[in-house]
This record gives sequence, structure tokens and C-alpha cells, in this order.
Amino acid sequence: MKEFIFKKALRFSHLYNGNTAPQNVKRSLNTLRYEKIVETINNLPRKSSIIDFGSGEGKLSSLLAYVKGIDELLAVEPSEAAMKKAIKRFEGLEDAFVTPKPTWGSLFYYDARLEHKDVIVLCEVIEHINEERLPKIMELILTQYSPQTLIVTTPNAEYNAVYKLDEMRHDDHRFEWTRQQFQEWCHAMNRNKQYELSLTGIGDQHDIYGQPTQMCIYTKKEENV
Repeated sequence: MKEFIFKKALRFSHLYNGNTAPQNVKRSLNTLRYEKIVETINNLPRKSSIIDFGSGEGKLSSLLAYVKGIDELLAVEPSEAAMKKAIKRFEGLEDAFVTPKPTWGSLFYYDARLEHKDVIVLCEVIEHINEERLPKIMELILTQYSPQTLIVTTPNAEYNAVYKLDEMRHDDHRFEWTRQQFQEWCHAMNRNKQYELSLTGIGDQHDIYGQPTQMCIYTKKEENV
């Protein structure tokens, strides 16, 4: 198991020291998502306070803890079982710039503690929520919490053809959108036009079906800062 353990231990090390990812190591889609989110946040001018919404067992939060310039990192999660695993994971981050703070919370309820942070991340979260509930959630985030930057990732349903899937990628997914559906939804959620939107993909590029994960970055316009 030595080689396996070695690869697991080092697969994110390039994020800690700012280097590029090793080219000879095959990285999972989950790893690529985390890398892209960390890279995006690294390049933001304002990133001192971060909310990782739906943080689960704390994998992404553990990587964000090594981003220079972060003073506050809230790992927000509604599941007590997942939060316990995250707490144990965070105990091993002695050399990080900031220790993630496990925070019980839900997208369905307003929480004053989450207002006016620099960045909110929804990594593979929205597809676990019924579509009809999303507009209210996005209004809460973009209008009341009003972060400087919101990062949203979700599966690209078109790419399922590459995986030869006739169903959704996870049993708990309530939907999976095409690139056009996601783009239209992202713009529709920007009701007050307070944010600039940037859409991109994550993972191996297919000529027809695009990339397996799609990402939208909402950046608050200067006049609204």
C-alpha cells in the first residue's frame, strides 16, 4: 500500500506551495474541482473571509485553509455525522494559515453570521436540492448574504454520454443540467444584476459534450461593492 498512500498524501501538495499539479499523476474529477476552486480563490483580490457551504467532511475546507490571505473560514454543514468527520480532519491542519470553523447551518434558513463575507462556495451542492427551492436560496445568498464572490459548481448532464450513463451520476441528485440550462439559470438568478457572471468548465474537454463539471463565478460589480 506504500505507493497508494504516497500518492494520496501528495495529490494536493502543489496547492499548499503554489506549484502546478504534477503531470504524471492522474487526478480524479473531485480533485480537479477542488484545484479549480482553490486556484480561483487564490486569484481573487478579496478573500479574507470564506464560507464553504455544504462542506461535508471538510475536504475542500481543508485545502482552503492553506490559501494565503484567508482570516476566516466557515465550513457550513447541516449533517452532524459529516461535521464530526470534518472536525477530526481539521485537527490535522496545524501548519495551515487558518483553521476551518465547523458551523452548523442550512441553505434553507437565514443566518446573520454569513452576511457580507468575501467568498461563498457551493461545490456540488445545488443538484442535491429540488429545483423549485433554488430561487429562494439564491435570493438569500445574493441579496441578503451579499458576498463579494459566489462560486457554484454542478455536473454537466451532457457529459454523462461520455460516462455511458442513462441516469444521473448520484442517487441523491434531484436534477442535472446541460450547459445551456445552467447558463440560463445562473443569469436568471442574478435578478438585481448586481453581479458579473463568468462560466467555465472543469475536467477533461470533450469536443461535443464539453467538460464533466460546470462552474459559474458571480463577482459583485464595482458600483455595488
